[in-house]
Amino acid sequence: MKGPFSELSHPREIIRNFIPGWFTVNMGTGITGIVIANFPFPFHGMVTIGSIFFLANVCMFCLFTILFVARIVMFPETIPPLLRHSQSFMLSTIPMGLTTITNHIILVVVPTHSWGLELAYVLWWIEFVFTVLCVFCIPFCMMRLQQLKIETANAGWLLPILPAVVTGASGCYLSRFLESEGHRAPMILTLGSLTLGCGLSLAFPLIGIYFYRLIAYDFPPEDVIMTSFLPVGPLGQGTYGIIEMGLACQKVIGDKYAPGFGDSAFTTCLIMAYFMWAYGLWYMAYGITSILVRSRSKIPFNMGWWGLTFPIGVYTAGTLNIAVVTKSRFFLGITSLLVCSLVLVWFFVAYHTICRIYTGRVFRAPCLQSPPKPSDTEMQLCTQ
Repeated sequence: MKGPFSELSHPREIIRNFIPGWFTVNMGTGITGIVIANFPFPFHGMVTIGSIFFLANVCMFCLFTILFVARIVMFPETIPPLLRHSQSFMLSTIPMGLTTITNHIILVVVPTHSWGLELAYVLWWIEFVFTVLCVFCIPFCMMRLQQLKIETANAGWLLPILPAVVTGASGCYLSRFLESEGHRAPMILTLGSLTLGCGLSLAFPLIGIYFYRLIAYDFPPEDVIMTSFLPVGPLGQGTYGIIEMGLACQKVIGDKYAPGFGDSAFTTCLIMAYFMWAYGLWYMAYGITSILVRSRSKIPFNMGWWGLTFPIGVYTAGTLNIAVVTKSRFFLGITSLLVCSLVLVWFFVAYHTICRIYTGRVFRAPCLQSPPKPSDTEMQLCTQ
C-alpha cells in the first residue's frame, strides 16, 4: 500500500504544484452547504449540516489561500508558465469561492448576528475587486499569451467571465439586507446589476462558440469532458441573480422612479429567469449526454471533476428561487431532486480527491509538466 505523498519527490512539491483550480473545491463545497440549508422541504438538522459545510469551506479557503500565496513567494518562476497556460483560467475560481462564503454568511449569520452584515459587506467588496481583475486580466492573457484554437475550445473558456455573474448575483442578494434609506443598498444593487449584466452579456457569445465547437468538432476529449457542465454555471447563476435583482428592485427602489417600477422590474426579471433556466436545462442534458458518450473509454479523474458541483449547485439555487417566488410545487420537486444529486456528486468527487491527496497524485500542475503535450492547448484542469 502506498504511503502518504509517496508519489511526490518532496513535500514541498505540494506548494510548487498547487494550482488555483483547488478553489473549485470551495465553490462546490460552499454551494452544496447553501442548498442543503435551503432545502425546499425542511427537515431537522438541515441548517446544521449546511453550517458544517460552511465551516469546512471557510477552513479550506484559508488553507488554499495560504498554499497559493506560498507558491507565489517560494516559487515565483512558476507564475509565468501559469499565465501562459489555460490553468490561468482557474484564477477566476478564487473570487467565486469567496462568494459562497459571503452568501452563506448572509443566509445564516446575518439573521442572528448584526456584525454578519458588515462582514458580508466587506467580503463582497473584496470579491468585487478580484472579479474586476479576473474579467479584464485573464481574457488579456488568453489573447496575448496563449494560443487557443476553435477546434480545441471548450466550456472552460467561460471561467474568466463567470465571476462577474456570481459576484453580481451576490451583490443583488446582499442589497436586500442593507438599509434602503441609506446609500449602500442602492449602490450595491447598481454595481451588482451592472456586473451581472456584464457577465451574462459576455457569457452568451462564449456559450455560442462552445455550441459551434460541439457541432463542428464533436464533444471535448475525456480529460476535459467534465467542462461540459460549465455552461450550466452562468445560466443557473444568471437565473438566481436575475430573480435576486428583481426582488431587490422591489424592496430597495420600489416606486422611487415611477409608479409600479419595482413590481414591473421584478416581473421582467422573472420572465428572463424562465428563459435562462430553460437554456441551462438544455446544457444540463447535453452535459450528461457528453459524459455518457465519453464513458465508453476511460475518463480519468482530475480536479476538473469538481466542475460538476458548482454548476449543478447554482442551477439548483436558481430553480429554488423560481419555486419560492412562484410558489410552484413542480419547481420545488425539481429542486429537491437536484439537491440530492448534488450531495451524491459532492461525496463521490470528495472521496476520490482525498484518496489522491493521500498519495500526492493530485499535486501535478499541468503548466509545469515537461515536455509539453500537444493537448496542452486544451483546458486541462489537473492531471490524474
